[in-house]
Amino acid sequence: MEKERNMLKEAIVNPYTFCVTWEQIAGRGAFEKQQEEIFKNAQTAARGGRIHGISVTDNPSGNPAFATEMLCADIKKLGIEPLVHLALRDKNRNEIESLLYGMAAAGVRNLLVLSGDYPSECGFGGMAKPVFDLDPTHVIQLVQKMNNGLEYEALGKQIILSKTDFFAGVAVSPFKKHEAELMGQYYKLSKKLNAGADYVVSQVGYDARKMHELIQWLKSEGYNVPVLANIYVLSYPAARLMNGNQIPGCVVTDKLVAQLVEERQAEDKGKEARLLRAAKMYAIAKGMGFAGAHIGGHGLKYEMVEYILDKGEELLSNWFDLVDEFHYSQQNGFYFFKQDKKTGLNSHKPVVRPLKPPKQVMYSFYRIVHGAFFEPQHPFFVMYQRLSKRADVSRWIKKLVSYFEHLAKVALFGCQNCGDCALFDVAYICPMSQCPKSQRLGPCGGSFEGWCEVYPDEKKCVWVRAYERLKAYKEEDSIGAYTIPPCNWELRETSSWLNFYLGRDHTAERLGVKPTRQKAKKK
Repeated sequence: MEKERNMLKEAIVNPYTFCVTWEQIAGRGAFEKQQEEIFKNAQTAARGGRIHGISVTDNPSGNPAFATEMLCADIKKLGIEPLVHLALRDKNRNEIESLLYGMAAAGVRNLLVLSGDYPSECGFGGMAKPVFDLDPTHVIQLVQKMNNGLEYEALGKQIILSKTDFFAGVAVSPFKKHEAELMGQYYKLSKKLNAGADYVVSQVGYDARKMHELIQWLKSEGYNVPVLANIYVLSYPAARLMNGNQIPGCVVTDKLVAQLVEERQAEDKGKEARLLRAAKMYAIAKGMGFAGAHIGGHGLKYEMVEYILDKGEELLSNWFDLVDEFHYSQQNGFYFFKQDKKTGLNSHKPVVRPLKPPKQVMYSFYRIVHGAFFEPQHPFFVMYQRLSKRADVSRWIKKLVSYFEHLAKVALFGCQNCGDCALFDVAYICPMSQCPKSQRLGPCGGSFEGWCEVYPDEKKCVWVRAYERLKAYKEEDSIGAYTIPPCNWELRETSSWLNFYLGRDHTAERLGVKPTRQKAKKK
């Protein structure tokens, strides 16, 4: 059977096509005007023929909304390719796999895989329980396996499923202010791309040099992957929210807010100015070598999108002259590359990263303990394994080990007793208890000036803290060195020490600690 053409995929990967997607925001309710507006916009875009895909957000800002997968299945029938935002906040790995099967059957193949905003307090009866079972990197791995024919074992038989045809992208924010934040974004992006992500979409930001930095970084790392620039038609109310960190991950500086205040004095309340700004960003993105534009904005009409496209093409030949209008840099913000004084953009030379954190006493102590007890090369490691093997066959000794381990790790790390410990991977900071999104592979996109999206001004992002700890030992690049699998919940409430020594957890597998025959049993 011949596969149906994926016009959005073709537009993104074709170097001679500048792909355009138009973002729609799903609202709450089944029969509301907001949902009708999405279908109307999709139908108009399909007739216009200038937009290659309609993207639909997934529970934006952590609020409950009409399911993006179902909306996109109906949009597909209107004759235009849908792009599903697959946010991982609300779904465990089984639900994600189930949704992917359903989308494949409905011919919905284009995905933008995201961690997702933390749940808001707007759910039924209060705030929903966050899930975050998988990282976007893991979902990209799953998608690649499904595209190749997912294999699994059932009743002793090896089963290979029919191949799917997903085209899956990921997001990244090059607009982070601090070195530790920005490097965390790039470390994690490398994991997503190595897992097989097909394209990248940038977060919302208005600094041309940062836009250029993303393109330069990908080239410097040898990644040949299409990137869509996020062009958000910025109104004053939205700018205030983004500037106040009320929309996680979006960066709008005080300087830009002040400009919008001035623009809204006009008779049209700044409408013409914000559309022209979007058109200029379109021209800059296309001139820089982006593969397309991901266009969004509250209340955006089709004719407005057409204006952005027309005006952007008109301005394209002089896009370099527009760069100076988009120097909305953050005060003392970090850039990965040295600035090219001639263009105002970036040279090819990376900067010397200026952060010089001191060595932390407790982290230094943890490193000593790690070397003494958890390094396979240590002369006593075989003895530790033998003792662990004896403990593992005794219900009471195993229970005692687990109790004292958990007691110590609760006091030191806030341990949640997952049994598949990630302390080794995050510079001895527990991502399961210290990160509200349980990010085990790197930071989400929601941090703001180094602070956690969920607890701004209270808790630093765990990956910022990990970077600072590691950089003191010149080991910060280890954050991007390897990808760990999802947490193995079969090990929950078992001793992670025994699981490590007996080869049952992900760290043992990574370090080549061979498993024993015993299987961890729950209490």
